[in-house]
Amino acid sequence: MARWVRVPLVLLRQGEREIDKKTARYLSEVLRLRAGDRFIAFDPEARLEATAALHETDGVLRCVLEEPIPAARVVDSGIVLIQALGKGDKAEQVVRSATALGVARIVLVESERSVARASERSDNKRARLQTIALDAARQSGRGDVPEISGPHSLDTELELWREAPGLKLCLAPDATSGFRALTDAWTFGAPIALLIGPEGGFSAREIERTELAGFVAARFGELTLRTEIAGIAVLGALIYLSQPSG
Repeated sequence: MARWVRVPLVLLRQGEREIDKKTARYLSEVLRLRAGDRFIAFDPEARLEATAALHETDGVLRCVLEEPIPAARVVDSGIVLIQALGKGDKAEQVVRSATALGVARIVLVESERSVARASERSDNKRARLQTIALDAARQSGRGDVPEISGPHSLDTELELWREAPGLKLCLAPDATSGFRALTDAWTFGAPIALLIGPEGGFSAREIERTELAGFVAARFGELTLRTEIAGIAVLGALIYLSQPSG
């Protein structure tokens, strides 16, 4: 019986191709697929996918791809998550969950109270975040991946948003306006930016800057959420609100 799994492959085109060693090891050792098994290959950059059948020639794992077609589940949510840096693996948690929840873009920023600093982020770290997003897309059935940028300073990012259209919200536990009321007119695909602060919250100066950039303070529930949870909770709420009733 064929085992249908999803595996990222770039430059999809109909016909036979050799599978690179890293992907071949994943298919054979992790997924334990064998010659004759079939899987779905997807290219998140091109937003294409194709059915593939494995076979092996002289010890080299190959696959035969059917004609690529547009990916079945591409997310055009319009949601941008602007996430202040958190310590440890918090950025990884955010990227993994936000990808599965359909965010269109993730921007990492450094704020005054960020425990982690942008200078600590290496090229290897950024590459790891891209890999995490790709794996989350594979597991969730998503045919694309969000754009990931940063980290850079919060001030720099806010300057870019001054003239940007769409709804712009900054989560704040003491805000007077509730998240539900502020998103009442939002529809899936319309531009919306969600700004999430660091462990210690934004400073008074930074809050003033967010307001100047057009961000509105939004209260999400009655409890204060951890930085790595807040954005994910809001994304889940947006998905729920965007679903048709009935």
